[in-house]
Amino acid sequence: MSGARRKSGAAQKERRGASMNLRQKSSRYCAAVLFCAGIAGAFLVLATIRSGFRPDFEIWLAAALVVSLILHARAGFALSNAQQELELLRGLVKKFSPSHAKAPPSLKFEPVENVGKDDAVILDEVKDAIENDRIDLYLQPIVSLPQRKTRCFEAFSRLRRADGGVLRPSDYIDAAERANRIGVVDNMILLRAVQSLRQLGPESAQYRMFCNISPATIFDQDFFTRFTDYLDANHDLAQRLVFEFTYPAVEMMHDRVKKNMKAVADRGFAFSVDHIRRFDLNWAALRERNFRFVKAPGSLLLAESAKGDVGRARIKAFKTALRENDIDLIVEKVEYETQMPEILSLGIDYGQGALFGAPRFAADYVGSADPGKEPEPALPSFAAAS
Repeated sequence: MSGARRKSGAAQKERRGASMNLRQKSSRYCAAVLFCAGIAGAFLVLATIRSGFRPDFEIWLAAALVVSLILHARAGFALSNAQQELELLRGLVKKFSPSHAKAPPSLKFEPVENVGKDDAVILDEVKDAIENDRIDLYLQPIVSLPQRKTRCFEAFSRLRRADGGVLRPSDYIDAAERANRIGVVDNMILLRAVQSLRQLGPESAQYRMFCNISPATIFDQDFFTRFTDYLDANHDLAQRLVFEFTYPAVEMMHDRVKKNMKAVADRGFAFSVDHIRRFDLNWAALRERNFRFVKAPGSLLLAESAKGDVGRARIKAFKTALRENDIDLIVEKVEYETQMPEILSLGIDYGQGALFGAPRFAADYVGSADPGKEPEPALPSFAAAS
């Protein structure tokens, strides 16, 4: 090892010596040219005086020679300075290597042991789909009401079996969480969602992307490190990526999950909560943790509204609490046009569901000239999100 270091040090000294010699030679050459130009200029002035300031052809030629010498010397100095700047840049490039945080999260699905037979079958299918890139990202629009103009998208994963069948999240999420492999799937969805946001282009900067994340991903320190590395590499999307959790998961979060979620929130990323079953939750506490959106099923709101003045008063208090805490309400799972008059009468600003657009291939929206426009029906889609 010491011999290698000596050789390396000798090589560096040799390079530095060659570089210094080159600069010294360049500097001496330019100085000599300028000295010659000065002598020639003095003789030129003397010849001009002796001729009574009537320049002949020889004098003009001498003047041109002096000017050429001066320009030549100046060019030499400029090239010498340029060489020094290039050497400085080379040194900076060697000193600062590219950040590994730019790399996307790893999608490697490690083998799973000690799981039940049913889980093992599902996990083998998930592993096969990931390793063979049979991963599809589906997007579902979230629209403003009453205009029904697309404002956001929610991202869903669909894994394809070798026989062409489809694995929905509800088919594998529980098994993946039990086997502590859900982080692979969540990171995969994040990677594809970021790619879709990039492909939507700067004209679509108003669109947000909602990504469902499991608390197990936030708890697993290995996956969480890769997760935050990728967020750091895409910090410019902080205002456009929203991570969604179910309320039951939020209620049972481990302290480490809460701490890691704060690290995500500190990076500027917001959260959304869905699967709520009541309106009187601690919205101020959720807002402190940077929850900016809540999704309430249309059936829950309509059932409460059907209770008359008491139910409508409860919904009004719910909306007031959200507004005071700067949390936006999204009514989800809206499937029928007949539901809309009552939903609009409640003054809800955002909606999501099959009525406004079912989940479709991300390419259907990304490839559209107007991403906010519902694409024409093409490939089969799923009305349910899970």
